[in-house]
Amino acid sequence: MRSWLLVLPLLVSSGVSTLFVRDGSSKVIRVPFSKERVTHNQVSKREPASKTAVQKLDNKDFLFYANVTVGTPPQHIRLHIDTGSSDIWVETANSEICRRDGGNGCDIGGTYDNGTSSTAEYVEGDFSIMYVDGQYASGVYAKDTLGIGGVGVKDVQFGIGLQGTSEEGVLGIGFERRQSRVLQGLEPYPGLVTQMVNQGLINSRAYSVWLNDLNAAAGEILFGGIDTGKFKAPLATIPLSRRTDLPSPIDFIITLHGLTIENGDGESRELMNTSRNTPALLDTGASFTYLPQDIAGQLIELVGAITVPEYKGPAVNCSKRSLEGSINFTFAGATIKVNLRDFIIDATDEPNEDNHILCYFGILGMNEGSVLTLGDTFLRSAYVVYDMDNEAISIGQTIFNSTSTNIMEIGSGPDAVPSASRSTTDVDSIPVTATSPSSAGPTSNPAAKSTGSPNVSNSAATTASSLSTKFLAPFFFSILSLAILL
Repeated sequence: MRSWLLVLPLLVSSGVSTLFVRDGSSKVIRVPFSKERVTHNQVSKREPASKTAVQKLDNKDFLFYANVTVGTPPQHIRLHIDTGSSDIWVETANSEICRRDGGNGCDIGGTYDNGTSSTAEYVEGDFSIMYVDGQYASGVYAKDTLGIGGVGVKDVQFGIGLQGTSEEGVLGIGFERRQSRVLQGLEPYPGLVTQMVNQGLINSRAYSVWLNDLNAAAGEILFGGIDTGKFKAPLATIPLSRRTDLPSPIDFIITLHGLTIENGDGESRELMNTSRNTPALLDTGASFTYLPQDIAGQLIELVGAITVPEYKGPAVNCSKRSLEGSINFTFAGATIKVNLRDFIIDATDEPNEDNHILCYFGILGMNEGSVLTLGDTFLRSAYVVYDMDNEAISIGQTIFNSTSTNIMEIGSGPDAVPSASRSTTDVDSIPVTATSPSSAGPTSNPAAKSTGSPNVSNSAATTASSLSTKFLAPFFFSILSLAILL
């Protein structure tokens, strides 16, 4: 077919050259995964009768990638999984960022050439998206067949990035009403998950995410299914909160009812007043967890973290992983326990001037009046079902490094998620008033910087209870005895 973009040949690294392995006896399709380190400044089965598409993820320290194919014949591309945005976009070899440095800028993630695909279709309109961290992409729209988890999904609309700040594209799988064109006043188009339903590949617009622990090389997303071997049953189903100016939810925001810290002896202390209900966004596109400034400040001080100018957040001696204790997040019907050590993330292998290896501390403070964001440092400890049809989240405690697999279909209707029970708490969902997009949105100036998460008037940070000397003592004793303070 006639090419409507001038592009160079597809570039693919050896790390993504082989994507699918088929078990012919059971029709199981698995996607290999690998874990890669990034520098500190960068921050499967398919049964014949089953309607569950399985997609493995790559854990790249702070980003999770899915190896997919686009076009006919298939072109191999790696995309960053993002539940907080709703647009898929890919790089083309002719984009500004891919042509720099001699044209090798997009080797790892791969690029898309519409001119070599017999199923490519041009879509009228300009593509433009901007994320809250200032990253952006702009270009044109296309439709083509997208292969994911060994399943070919036809007529998937996506953007082709001609300008932008990232060498790798994004697999946005949030609500269609979050698409960048909708935020520009245009009508939405069917997203990937909707197309899976329309083509009979899954039963409803729902998928589950298992990120696994910090050191694991494996993660998994199941479109149309759950794996009961990866969480401690039951799951708690919680209605999504909606923004007050909209008739229905457009973000994966649920109500956080309480926050406590627990030491190694099992003693706990309340950090967030449970009488106050606070919206919290579940977003795989956020590396860290964002809490109210006062609570984040207490936790940063507790672990002995300090601000290092060249880091994007507080830094801590990596030896602090010896700390015992957890931070417990309470929702309606579920409490997710995140070990303190799971917030301490590798930043670099190079020792600092004091010969210490520094790590990130994966909690940052947010301004009062902002929606809290529970990113990857929280989500690794949670098994989450994102149910767009029922406008709900089903959540439970994850099982790290589980080798048990029991994949079940998500059906249709209000009780579609297996092994889940609906919350009986009176206040499950609260209105959210926002003044800015949560993860992505349009901009007239692609180079402009967008910062922060949505501002809301009714989710002000609650006053944290002060930690008593008795409660803090075991923590600080552990810090002083097991690690050298920065």
